[in-house]
Amino acid sequence: MLPIVVGFVGSKARGSRLRGFVLSSFYVLGVAIVYSSLGAFAALSGRLFGTVASSPWVYLLVGNICIVFGLVMLDAITLPSPAFLSRFQVRRIPGHDIITSILLGGASALVVSACTTPILGVLLTFVAARQNVLWGISMLFVFAYGLGSLVIVTGTFTGLLLSRPRAGSG
Repeated sequence: MLPIVVGFVGSKARGSRLRGFVLSSFYVLGVAIVYSSLGAFAALSGRLFGTVASSPWVYLLVGNICIVFGLVMLDAITLPSPAFLSRFQVRRIPGHDIITSILLGGASALVVSACTTPILGVLLTFVAARQNVLWGISMLFVFAYGLGSLVIVTGTFTGLLLSRPRAGSG
């Protein structure tokens, strides 16, 4: 997540630590929304979550989805973008940097979940066994902000670091 935050926040913060802090905090909020949604799903589905998550059919489905997206990435299969996405322009919305930050954080949560799968899997199983929705949402929200604390610190100072003079420029 750190290279994504450095690139995004660094380009949008314009040397401001406050702006870097706000954008990186909203980025982590996007991660927290996705993880909290998973916590709510696990708590609502209870034991069904554990059964579904350990089913070989689910492994087969997810594996095939990964293969298809891998083929799309290699341009072996073309997957057109949905038409509504090409018409949707976030820049025209007031506060678009914050919205973009949240969306980027949510997308990153899906990508980075591969790195956090062992911990995330244990937490979701624990939440599913307890079947308390509010507790599950809270637990995964706090987990996301704990995971994202370094991201917030990095994002806060990225804009400032990128605005400093570089060696050789002069």
